[in-house]
Amino acid sequence: MILRLEHGELEITLHTLKRLAYAAILESYGPVNIATENIFTRWFGGKEEEKIKIEEDESGKITVDLYLELEYGVKISEVAKNIIGNVTHKLKNLGGCEDVEVNVHVTDIH
Repeated sequence: MILRLEHGELEITLHTLKRLAYAAILESYGPVNIATENIFTRWFGGKEEEKIKIEEDESGKITVDLYLELEYGVKISEVAKNIIGNVTHKLKNLGGCEDVEVNVHVTDIH
């Protein structure tokens, strides 16, 4: 994604947006772990950031898929709404994204 600024252009990579989304998740209440997406990564491990999928389409819309494990006893809908709000806020304000869609996939409860 390229932002046009007063004195030039700034390119923000999808990796940078993943880091922003990861930071927003860590600031949220409820997530225990950023979960694995499939059995292969569950067995052989992987970085938390790999469980955050970010795509940009031709029109510049950013789609974020988060695979999370939540804490037992939390209200899933409230935690998901909070995480969606935090990630959207970070990507819009710090990442310069205008159109953001965030999807939370709860994979486990601990």
